[in-house]
Amino acid sequence: MQIWLNDEAYSPKTASDLLALVSELSLPEQSVAIALNGEIIPRSQWQSTPLTEGVQVAMFQAIAGG
Repeated sequence: MQIWLNDEAYSPKTASDLLALVSELSLPEQSVAIALNGEIIPRSQWQSTPLTEGVQVAMFQAIAGG
């Protein structure tokens, strides 16, 4: 399967949902926001939101600073 992750083609190794994708990418779950096809997905729905062929995933990490 191939998805679009931050506008780049990506083939998940084992991830089949958003929570698994965050884990596969070794990202800190609490500092990531995810949009799927342009719609923000609440963290509570990551595990129940499957990855599908060609889906557009945008991930944003919180950055401290000022």
